[in-house]
Amino acid sequence: MLAESAKLDSWGDIELSRHIASVTSAIEGHTSDPQIDEVAVSWRRSAERHHVDPENTAPPQILTAGELRDCREPIESLVLAAQSELDRLYAIVRQPGYVVLLCDPTGIAVDHRGGGELSTQLRYWGIWSGAVWSEQAEGTNGIGTCIVERRAITVHQTQHFRVRHISLSCSGCPVFGPEGELAAVIDVSSIHPSQSAHSHALTLPLVAASARAHEERLFRERFARTWIIAVAPLSDERLAPLLAIDRDYRVVGADRCARAEFGITRELLDSGLSLWTLFTRTASLLQRREGGADTLVGLKEIGGIESRCALVSPPALSARARISACDATFLMRPRSMLLTGLERQFSVQPPRSGLAAGLLRRICEHIESHLEDNISLEGLAADARLSLYHFARAFRNSMGISPHRYVMQQRVKKAQEMLARTDLSLANIAVAVGFADQSHFSRHFRRVLGTTPSGFRRAVSR
Repeated sequence: MLAESAKLDSWGDIELSRHIASVTSAIEGHTSDPQIDEVAVSWRRSAERHHVDPENTAPPQILTAGELRDCREPIESLVLAAQSELDRLYAIVRQPGYVVLLCDPTGIAVDHRGGGELSTQLRYWGIWSGAVWSEQAEGTNGIGTCIVERRAITVHQTQHFRVRHISLSCSGCPVFGPEGELAAVIDVSSIHPSQSAHSHALTLPLVAASARAHEERLFRERFARTWIIAVAPLSDERLAPLLAIDRDYRVVGADRCARAEFGITRELLDSGLSLWTLFTRTASLLQRREGGADTLVGLKEIGGIESRCALVSPPALSARARISACDATFLMRPRSMLLTGLERQFSVQPPRSGLAAGLLRRICEHIESHLEDNISLEGLAADARLSLYHFARAFRNSMGISPHRYVMQQRVKKAQEMLARTDLSLANIAVAVGFADQSHFSRHFRRVLGTTPSGFRRAVSR
């Protein structure tokens, strides 16, 4: 245990004192570090709401075997459904020394991948089944903060709230259930303080992909006796909506993406929502294929111009068909991510030509003059008098990037001018160019230019 404790000591008293000073400054609202900006809200929540002591060096709580068994029992089916995805993710990240955790909605790690010779150290640091990683217990961390903020997040070393955790790096992503509820968190963590922020940043897309695959499997298992439609997303920044329908074309289930995109509520589902209130009626949409094969179809939204590529899957379980457990597991596998490749071969493609020159100029001028506003894809498509799908594809054909990415680039471009020519604070510039907050601004600025806003300002002021 002394060897593990020495890792914390290796940071040195100066580094630990500096971390406490950063925490104190952020809590008081005084920080210009973009890495801290990303977690400053969580730091304040940890101190003011949860009363976590950042200087506390006590190890995380790890439940007994009996307590862990009691926590797993209500979600055992979810844990079993995650096994193949956890194995796949761990096979990718094991070489650099990462550990994969599956946590319940309260932040308790109910399953993990990793260990071997590092098992003792992993238990010491709490990267193990039974560890409690809620934000209330441990302050800012990749699992607890992911749960509170309902978003994928990376917390790298000194972004943790408690000084004990500043050698850890973790990326967590929420897994939402078939009804849109938070069901679990998938996390990838490292105990190696030498891990760089850039290399660790690569883990978040991997975790997000695993979380989405697990979500889709849960949805397909929940609606295994219905037809399931995966609709091609409108842009690269979105996920494929999933709809479950019965033989009468009633929508009986919708995942969180479908609920958000089509405005589907629990009340609409209970009232017997018809698929044809969302899309133009298509003859023989539900055609059973021998062996449970999927069908690629075109669905045109009501009021839309172009068809959207969609993958229709027949029921994985049926009273009439005798399907083995092994076959059923295969039929419920996630495959909405295949839509990107299938869409390129889809026979009902939107025209390859982009937006007319005059229309494109008008759209770009509108974006550039309304950067401080909430610019939605729906609003831009309406201005162009096109369907969402047609507009997104035509804009990409014209500009080479999605509308969302173009908006982000224009906001960053405007921010560059303000950073160079004004003395406004980063928070004020963030609001002026349309970002939600300084953290959102810093994240996209660094993604576009490879440096932070404060780093850019220092460079141009020399």
